Amino acid sequence: MAYGNQVKTDALSTVYDSEVYPLGSTFVQSPDENNAANSTHYGEKTWVFVFNDEASTAWAEGDLISIDTGDYAPYHGIVSAAAATVAGSILGAAGHAVAAGKYGWVVQRGVCECKGDGSVSQGEAIVSHTSGQVDTMGSGEEVGIIGVALEDDGSAGDLFTCKIAIPA
Repeated sequence: MAYGNQVKTDALSTVYDSEVYPLGSTFVQSPDENNAANSTHYGEKTWVFVFNDEASTAWAEGDLISIDTGDYAPYHGIVSAAAATVAGSILGAAGHAVAAGKYGWVVQRGVCECKGDGSVSQGEAIVSHTSGQVDTMGSGEEVGIIGVALEDDGSAGDLFTCKIAIPA
């Protein structure tokens, strides 16, 4: 898939020292590639290129990433720290580790792994929670819905399968 004058040929798990692609660039992973990477993931998956704006915190797979509210620079992300954040402030879910101060891809749409808070049940609408985790949507949190749980989340911090649809 072309990005201006560049073509993405490296793995989605590649982490970069510089802005190799313009921030906010998207890449659509085909259903075949998505399922080959994880046999429980189906359909297309959209990834967005972002910067880890954390001073010293690396992102881990499943962390929910939000816009850095320290400077609101577009596509500069931090581990989501707020409960029921407006869905538009979420950039995506980390599909792999991204070190602090580095660039990489996060999942914006599709089936992926998220970290739960230990209370999410299969079929429930999910919203941002603290520590990069997701939680079940509560009363008045409809504006923060980012997806649906495809299975129970187990214990707090466990990875579980979700289908997310983050507004672009």
